[in-house]
Amino acid sequence: MAKGIATGLLVASLILLIIYGADAAVAASSPDRMGFVPLDEAARGAGLGGGAVVMSIIGFVIARKEHAPIVSTLLFVNGGLIIAGMLALIAQGALASEDSSGAMRTIGSTMAMGAILIGLGAWKVAIDKRTIAAKGKEQAQK
Repeated sequence: MAKGIATGLLVASLILLIIYGADAAVAASSPDRMGFVPLDEAARGAGLGGGAVVMSIIGFVIARKEHAPIVSTLLFVNGGLIIAGMLALIAQGALASEDSSGAMRTIGSTMAMGAILIGLGAWKVAIDKRTIAAKGKEQAQK
């Protein structure tokens, strides 16, 4: 049950990240800097990006005691997508603006959130390995 809830949260998080990335791409290419989601840049980042990170962390917490390889996979994907999005932003020349220090702080903190999700994915893999090893010992003792 917990595995299903965690997977649902992580899939919803992935969907939010995809919508966020698509909206940011549309906004970057439009002259008025507006995407298809009627939010400004800060609200879009907090609502879609921040919401996705929070849901990913909650998904990890819910499934941490169960063997759930899909959870670790989705954590890796979500964290990697966040980092890839920030790298794409850097490649676009986002730091060439007049407020490059503010942009750099935002990009750095966002990449840190992606790294945290990847770290949680690695931690989940370690937890799953311990769970499997413990079950194997139990079976051997019976």
